[in-house]
Amino acid sequence: MIKLIRSFIPLQGWKAGLVIIISQIAASVIVNLLSYRTLSKILPVLKPFSWEKDGDIYEKLFHIRAWKDYIPSVSAFDKKNLSMNPDKAYLSKFILESVRAELCHVTAVLFGLLICLITPDDTRRKIIIWIIAMNIPCIMIQRFNRPRLEKILFRLHGYTGGIVRFWEDGKIRNQERT
Repeated sequence: MIKLIRSFIPLQGWKAGLVIIISQIAASVIVNLLSYRTLSKILPVLKPFSWEKDGDIYEKLFHIRAWKDYIPSVSAFDKKNLSMNPDKAYLSKFILESVRAELCHVTAVLFGLLICLITPDDTRRKIIIWIIAMNIPCIMIQRFNRPRLEKILFRLHGYTGGIVRFWEDGKIRNQERT
């Protein structure tokens, strides 16, 4: 089946590049349509793995603090208020925006891998390099930052572990993680 698709849609050269760029934009558009309520339901799925040690593995192996601020952000969310004393709503929104960012890049990776199925080997290698270079560092940044944001939320506002924020009608509600 894949060979049949490859014969009808020869994705090589600039056509493959264009399709990849469109797929990356499509991932962003799709994920940006998700509400905070939906993102809050996705948050438990993206919880840190034990081997990530709440993101510390990214600092230990990749020295993420040295370069993460140089990666451009296209988010409309203003992260500059974090240095001030952030309130619960701001921190909760920041956490959910980190879920949005990670989900966007994971979706872009999945779209890219699907496109790899219908491209020739030499183009496939280039696409995989693009996917890794454009998305994996961004996923690592979100997985490094989110546990820290949750710790700040819990420490500053007296919450003990396991609270997920739901953003509904402009109000934050608490709900225990299951």
